[in-house]
Amino acid sequence: MVNFFGIRHLSPAGAYHLCSFLEEKKTKLVLIEGPSDLNEQMKYFMHPETKPPIAMLAYTKKAPIRTILYPYAQYSPEYQAIRWCKENQVLCQFIDLPSEVFLAFPEKEPQQEQKEEQWNVYEQLDRQSGEDGHETFWERTLEHTQDTIAYQQGTALFGKNLRELEGQETAETLVREAFMGRKIADAINAGFAEEEIVVVTGAYHVEGLKCFREVQMTDKQIKALPRVEASHTLMPYSYYRLSSRGGYGAGNKAPAYYSLIWESFLQKQPFLAVYHYLAQIAEFQRGHGNPVSSAEVIEAVRLANALAGLRNGTIPVLRDLRDAAITCLGKGSFSNISLAVAHTEIGSFIGSLPEGVSRTSIQEDFYHQIKQLKLEKYLDMVAKDLKLDLREKRNVVSEKSAFLDLYRSFFLHRLFVLGISAVQKQTIHQESGTWSEHWILRWTTEAEIELVEATLKGDTIEQAVSFDMKERVETATGMKEIAQVIEDAFVCGMEATVSYASTAMQAMAIDTIAVEDLAGTVARL
Repeated sequence: MVNFFGIRHLSPAGAYHLCSFLEEKKTKLVLIEGPSDLNEQMKYFMHPETKPPIAMLAYTKKAPIRTILYPYAQYSPEYQAIRWCKENQVLCQFIDLPSEVFLAFPEKEPQQEQKEEQWNVYEQLDRQSGEDGHETFWERTLEHTQDTIAYQQGTALFGKNLRELEGQETAETLVREAFMGRKIADAINAGFAEEEIVVVTGAYHVEGLKCFREVQMTDKQIKALPRVEASHTLMPYSYYRLSSRGGYGAGNKAPAYYSLIWESFLQKQPFLAVYHYLAQIAEFQRGHGNPVSSAEVIEAVRLANALAGLRNGTIPVLRDLRDAAITCLGKGSFSNISLAVAHTEIGSFIGSLPEGVSRTSIQEDFYHQIKQLKLEKYLDMVAKDLKLDLREKRNVVSEKSAFLDLYRSFFLHRLFVLGISAVQKQTIHQESGTWSEHWILRWTTEAEIELVEATLKGDTIEQAVSFDMKERVETATGMKEIAQVIEDAFVCGMEATVSYASTAMQAMAIDTIAVEDLAGTVARL
């Protein structure tokens, strides 16, 4: 019989118990819910310089760009399963629909009734559990489970009950499970014994995949699937984007807190996350001028344990910890510790990838320039100020150092022209010069996606900006628009584009008689 292990996509307990399960079953093949055309990306997960969270990104090659993301944290069960397989020389494969098929599906526009129906299912489970929400229900019921079989059975039962409450699977679910079922059957036909195969999938799909022999997709059906030409890449991700408030559908509210739970499992100390959570709240408060005593932290730990007991738990969950922190460390007011809570529960960590790993050419160029211009510290989701002095520095040896801020300015202006949201120029007033610039830099996942989308315009930042400006010149309806391109090209340090746009404006000036257009052009120049 094939082994099915249901998980939540961001579950420390799932990651820990899955690795134990793979070890126990002496697994020879691991099949993971994930895009089957992105198996090549797995090899980069093991690179020593890869630091999660990271995400696989697939995107269409033609405009309008559509994207689909597959994020992984250090404690994602899929990520840990891939690492286990590589370390134990076990074959590992993604078995879900290819990304090019997902991207070909129509845009989802669920009706309000469907949304309400979905949430009603979770509300029913929440009411039955007596908890205040699904996150708390899942954490108290499964996330602190110390037994591997209990976790496996619990997730399978949860997924089965969820399917029964919903009543009917969506068309997409049925197609995905039929495709994954075919992949499982193919593995058996290739000679793998059923008991040597472990299928890792979201808890919801376990019950559907158990019937893989009856529902597997045929060759004809696979050939009939809609497809769109797509490319893919790996990219750094952030804890903020992993959090549900960042918009990721399979996220959780507190990714940084869940990393503490992961450490608790690794160190086999179930209460470690409790101590670290409250200690980090206290450390943040002290660092921001709000005194918190050791006695208050101890009382918060005691209160959290007492609250867990009152709610029929053995280990405090996030709800218990936050209530205890508000009472003992926030003097009864959440507003007193809100920043500390955000820092401890969500965090600001952004993952990283080694240079040259599965990036588009424009991404490679971007990160190369970031390094050359010494801007690495600004790759942070926390907004940071950067003030530039564009004048030549005469007390340095090399030309590169003498004009470092000027080259930084060219680079940031180019990103700004491409619409990369990570850079924002602030307006400043100088009475006798134009040598100073003030930028706000904040790197986000959205900015990375915008960078990938710019691949359609060129292989490097400069090429993409040049293409963008040329397109603007060709579609300009007046000299004023071309004058804007000349200004942009000038501040981007692109002399050839300045010349090209100037020639185009001179040609247009021959026929231009509109006073408003002439006045606007003169003002811009």
